[in-house]
Amino acid sequence: MLRFALLFLAVLVLPVQAATVNDLYRTQVTLIGSDQQADQAAREQGLANVLVKISGNTDILNNATIKTAITNSGRYVSQLGYSQVDGQRAINLSFDKNQIKQLLIKSKASIWKDQRPNILVWMVDNDGQQRNILWDQSTNALVNDTKQAADSRGLPLTFPVGDITDETAVNASDLWGGFIDPIAVASTRYHADGLLLVKAQQQPDANVTLHWQFYPQQPSKIATAEVQPITGTTSGTLAQSSNKMINQVTDYLANKYAVVLGGVAGGKVNIEVDNIQSTENFFALEKMLNGLTTVNSANAMRIKGDSVIFQLNLQGSEQAFHQEISHDDQVRQTQSAIAFAADPAVSTTSAIIPVTTDTVSAVPSVTASSALTVTPQNIYSWNS
Repeated sequence: MLRFALLFLAVLVLPVQAATVNDLYRTQVTLIGSDQQADQAAREQGLANVLVKISGNTDILNNATIKTAITNSGRYVSQLGYSQVDGQRAINLSFDKNQIKQLLIKSKASIWKDQRPNILVWMVDNDGQQRNILWDQSTNALVNDTKQAADSRGLPLTFPVGDITDETAVNASDLWGGFIDPIAVASTRYHADGLLLVKAQQQPDANVTLHWQFYPQQPSKIATAEVQPITGTTSGTLAQSSNKMINQVTDYLANKYAVVLGGVAGGKVNIEVDNIQSTENFFALEKMLNGLTTVNSANAMRIKGDSVIFQLNLQGSEQAFHQEISHDDQVRQTQSAIAFAADPAVSTTSAIIPVTTDTVSAVPSVTASSALTVTPQNIYSWNS
């Protein structure tokens, strides 16, 4: 395979893209009671929690196939244990990734991969007397409730740390007034994929009203973005308000990034990616393709100049693949095909970067038995 040839050429350092959510298949449920029935109920609730996180869709619990699976939750559990949480007994559950994935495919549900947009949250609280920015370590319960709501949906959140850099870059008046320029500048250091601006108005009855704006692009781009932010208002207790807000934000993102794998799979498809200028680009591309939910495996078949042909084994439809890859900023679709796109693959004596004769002789060649046909809609350019 070509990837082994390129291993001789460089030590790889990959850029970080989005945020990887590591606990999608794990959950903790408080036990209501100490009998077997309470244990079973907790396992069912645990599976429901995990399915909502992975699918990105709360409505998945209304799916008939999912309902049946939840009543047989034990078959999906890979590990369990017990602990104490605030004086109450709880069960810690881990679920089998492959079995969960097959269940979602069978039920024709959506799957949202573990690399998800990291959202920066600027939150300012008005208690009727003064306005305060709520930092990451704030003791205000609204911060903790918002984090818990995001965790239950598998949404990565970052609150500003509130150090001297933050405090000198933006103030509560900037946030309350929605002044984008200072907010964008203060946000740049966090390398987020989106920005959630929240104004919390405390009510006399101990409830809260949240007025929020969600910018689904990198903070550095919000000042010049043509797309208007998504806005909303939620009211209730701290937990209720934060849950409603996070659910609306997560539903928007899941609708954009989650893909449906059920139905007729696409089999194999060849794609061409141009502008691969280095081995780092190649391996970053390979990792990106193999990380797509719709791709079962990605195999490099041919390299010529700065272009590469990959053969993808899809586990979803080709339409779902196009939907998913269109949201990745690392590539963009183009109609500019190179001459070898429909030629049979030959030995890889030309690499992405110059190599020595000794290196080439140590690299196995790759031969294909049929032409590598690439259709125009499967031609992309790497954004190096």
